This record gives sequence, structure tokens and C-alpha cells, in this order.
Amino acid sequence: MRRRPIEGRGGPLSPRRVRLFGAVLADLFDELDWERLGASYCEGEAAGFFDAERRARVLDVGLALASDVASALGRRTGTSVYLGAAVAELAPILTEHLVLARAVVWSNLAGDESDELARALRAVGARHAVRLPEPAPPALDALAERSCDHLWIVSVLSDPDAFPALHDALYERAGTPLATGRGDLARDRARADALGDALLARARPPCLLSTTEEELVVLRPLAERRGLALRAPRAGRLSALVGDRVLLCKLGARA
Repeated sequence: MRRRPIEGRGGPLSPRRVRLFGAVLADLFDELDWERLGASYCEGEAAGFFDAERRARVLDVGLALASDVASALGRRTGTSVYLGAAVAELAPILTEHLVLARAVVWSNLAGDESDELARALRAVGARHAVRLPEPAPPALDALAERSCDHLWIVSVLSDPDAFPALHDALYERAGTPLATGRGDLARDRARADALGDALLARARPPCLLSTTEEELVVLRPLAERRGLALRAPRAGRLSALVGDRVLLCKLGARA
């Protein structure tokens, strides 16, 4: 795997940990059943969805985001919660766990994608004699409030299956041929607010919030309501599969 090096704030990270991360990630990409994963991303025929080009993009963007996250977190230890993360977030999750030695809570709905990721992670972890994070059913309630200094929620509140009407509103697609035309906006927004608020309740400032431009429409007023100052950068990085702009924001206690 010949890609850009991962660096944290303050310079290069532990070579041993970086080598382990690279070996695990490369092995994982070989281990995964990409056709099974592809079936969870498209309706109908899924063969070839994760072709070589798309797998390379997942890897390249994932490594770039992993480097961004490592730089933003620096050397501090702590706990991160990844909500709704899947194959596109493998590199950031494994970077935090293996390179930065941080605690990672990975929360996702049960299903074929989560099952396949968990299977592959267990197999690769056994070969490298290391325990790897796995996606598990939503468990925010098991996390104490103000216990996490990194919250990851990317393309979750805008998901067309989970929040169809909100998806149409956030992408300004309502009434257009691109709209899902499903769901109820008030109900979707209420559920999104509840999920976003439950996540923000776990923020321990100063906290990194990795999210998208669209989801900030939901999360910003929730943060203000909790007395959190949310600062979003102007620039972001396009995600590998959805193409949303991922922003690494800062959450602080409001003065």
C-alpha cells in the first residue's frame, strides 16, 4: 500500500504503529467481500459496484481523512464515537485505534454491511493478534454524557433511506426529479434532532466534530441549545461514496 503518510500534529507518528495500521488495512481490503458490501449500496444488480476504481477511491479518501483527523486530534488520548460509519470510515477508525491508541466506539445499525465488516475485522484482527473495533448496534445510551472528544456523524442525517424527506430538504431536492418524494419532513426532523442531540450530549469540549455541510443545518442549532460554540472550517474534503463535503469542526464551551 503506497499512499500518503499519516501524520499527527507535532510530526510523524510511531513507525511501529503506522506499519501495523498499514498491514491491517491492506489485509482488510483483501479480506472483505466487496460484492456483499456492494449489495447494501445499490438496488438490483450489485456486481461490480465496488470495482477497482471505487475501492481505490475509498482507500485514498479514507487515508486523507485519517490524516486530517490525526492532525486535528494531535497527541491527546480520549474517546471517539463514530455514528453510522461503514466501509468508507475504515481508515479513520483504524488510525485512531491503532496509530493514536484512542478508544473508539463504533455505532451502526445491524445489517449485511455491518455483519461483513465485523466478520472481516475479526478475521484480520486474529491474523495480526490485535483486537479491532467493530460496528455494533446503536449504543449512545451506554456512553456517559461529556465523555467523548471526537464525534463523527457523516452522511447520516441526510441519508435518503433513514430520513427521506429531510434528505430532500437538506439537498434542496424537494419537488425535483432527484427527490425521494417520501417521508414526512416534520417527523424526519424530529428524529434527526433527537439523534443529533443525543450525540452532542456526549461531547466533552474541546471536541472535534466531523460532519457534513448538510448536517450542520441540523447540528448547529442543537449545539447552540447545549451552550456549545461550533466553529466550522471553510474547506472540507469530499467523501468517497456519497460525495458530501466532510468538515472537521470544533466544539467548545461557550464563554
